[in-house]
Amino acid sequence: MITHILSRRRALAALGLAALLPAAAAAHHGWAGYGSEDFSLTGTVEGATLGNPHGVVKVRAADGVWDVVLGPPSNQRRAGLTEDLVPAGAAVTAYGHRHLDPGRREMKTERLVVAGRTFDIYPDRL
Repeated sequence: MITHILSRRRALAALGLAALLPAAAAAHHGWAGYGSEDFSLTGTVEGATLGNPHGVVKVRAADGVWDVVLGPPSNQRRAGLTEDLVPAGAAVTAYGHRHLDPGRREMKTERLVVAGRTFDIYPDRL
C-alpha cells in the first residue's frame, strides 16, 4: 500500500514537472521564432534590463517601441555590456533577426551598437 502511494506521488510529480517544461521553453527566446534574414533597427533607448534569462533593450524607432532581445547575462558580460552602458536616450543600432510574427516589434540581437560603441552579443553568429 505504501509503495503504491509513493509510486503514485512520483508519477504525479513527474507529470507536474513535464507540464512546466513547455512554459519554460516558451519563456526562453531561442532562435526558432526569428527569421533568417538579417535585420537592423536604429532608434533611441527607452530602458534596458540585462538580467536573466536574457537582456532586453526597449528601443524607440520610427514605427514604435521595439524589444531588442539580447543573449543571456553570460553573453552580455563577455561582450562587455552592462546596464550603465545602455542609458535611456542613447542612440542605438541593433543587428540581428526580426521575430517571425510581423505584428511583434521584437528582434533577437547579435550585435548592439550604443553611442558608437560595438558589443558583439553572439560573435559566432556574425
